[in-house]
Parts: sequence; structure tokens; C-alpha cells
Amino acid sequence: MKNILSIIVLLIFTESVYADTFYVGGKQLNIPSPNGFSPVTEQMDAVYRLSLQMAADPMSDQLAYYIPESEIPVAMAGEIPLHLQRFFYLKVDKKLKDTVLGSKEFAEFKSVIKRQNTEILKLVESKISNVLKETSNRVSKELDVNLALQLSQMVPLDPHYETDNAIAYSMYLNGGVEVEGEKEDIIVSGTVTIVNVAGKILLLVCGGPQEDLEWTRNASKAWADSVMASNSEPPARSPGGRGMDWNRVIEKGIVGAITVGLMALIFGVFSRFKKKKG
Repeated sequence: MKNILSIIVLLIFTESVYADTFYVGGKQLNIPSPNGFSPVTEQMDAVYRLSLQMAADPMSDQLAYYIPESEIPVAMAGEIPLHLQRFFYLKVDKKLKDTVLGSKEFAEFKSVIKRQNTEILKLVESKISNVLKETSNRVSKELDVNLALQLSQMVPLDPHYETDNAIAYSMYLNGGVEVEGEKEDIIVSGTVTIVNVAGKILLLVCGGPQEDLEWTRNASKAWADSVMASNSEPPARSPGGRGMDWNRVIEKGIVGAITVGLMALIFGVFSRFKKKKG
């Protein structure tokens, strides 16, 4: 009976969230879920509450966080899945969500990424400790445990994918999480894809274990292609990008990618900690 109920829950969610509608700056966008993944909902209590704490960011809004469909039954039961290592999430910069950006302006944005991506990532690395401390405090309070996130190294990679309306780059994060004195280290791979969808700039992030770098790249590309195909093209030109500090936009997007990327650590370590204590 338990297996049958799990299958029913899985079927309901995979059918109902094939494509969600989001309103970004008054613009309706249709966002298909990544293949094999579904968005976290309030019904997935523990995962949902944890994702909200990880996503808290005064500079951007998290629109959705996606976990594998196979983990839905566990999440729906209010538990944190034991092996939740692959994930996606969708964000939008607060300062950009009301801006319509044309293809010409987005091309300027891409040129900044290609010229200065490594330098921006290094700048982020020097500032990330305070962000992780704040995130650790929020998660500790939410879960009622003593938890600390750490990032020891970030390895940026050059942009590897580009179209008129998208650009993607990857990174490795060497981090750790300590729960009640028990520490675990892990290397996370991730790919960030920035897309211009109907004039709205979205940040698509995909993460997984160290050996999953190519998977994050391929899965991110497939998701980005699906998102762009489900919406209209951006205008050729617009005044939206004039005077925009693109370095700040990229920097804040990367900070969000790192904090959510380390969520894989929290899920795994906290689940094992609860199992051991239970």
C-alpha cells in the first residue's frame, strides 16, 4: 500500500507541475520543470522550510527550487531525503525583474561575463564568509540545531555555452557543513545559465556532486532550451540596460548560487544526523 501511495503522489506531481506560470515584473512566463524534477511545495514541509532559509537573499527572489521526482514521496512525508544531491533552482534579480532587456543590451551583459567572470568570482569568494555565516544562523534556528556552513575553495570555469539569449558557466565548490560537532566535506559542481526570456533575465542553476559537472551542463542546457522555447523572444532593443551595474548583478547571482549549492551538503548531513540520533 505504501508503494502504491508513493506512486500516486509521484504521478500527481509530475503531471501538475510540467509547466508553472510565474509573473516577473508583470510579465507572464511559462517555466517547464527540468526533466525528472519537480518544484518544492509547502506540502514538503521540512524541505520547503529549509529551502526558504537557504534562499533568503535581499538582492534576488527565488521563484522555485526543484528536487528529483523520485524524492517527492519522502519530502511529502515531511522528511528530508537522505541522498538529495542533484537540484535545480530559479531566481530573478530584484533590480532587474521590472526591467525589459533587449537582445542588444543582453549582448553587452554577456560580454562582461566573458571578460570578467573569473575576477568577479574571486571577488565573491572573498566576501562569501559573511553570507554563509548569516545563512548558517537562519538554518540553525529553523532546524533547531547548531549548524555551520563553510566554503574553503571556489574554482571558476570559463563560459562554455552561449546563444543570443543565453550564456552558461560552471564552477566547483569545495565546502563543508558541521552539525552539532559532526563535520562533512564535499565538492559540489554547478552550472549557472543566465537567460533572456521575453526581455526578463532569469538565473537557472543546476548542481550536483563533483563528478556530475557534465551532467549539470547538459541538464542546464536542456532546461534553458525548454524555458526559452516556452516563451516569446526578447525585443531587439530596449532602454532597460542603460546604466546597469552588470558586475553587481553577476556577483549577487553567484552568491545565491553558492549558498543554494551548499544546500546539498545540508540535506545529506542533516538527514544522516537525524537518522543517527533517531
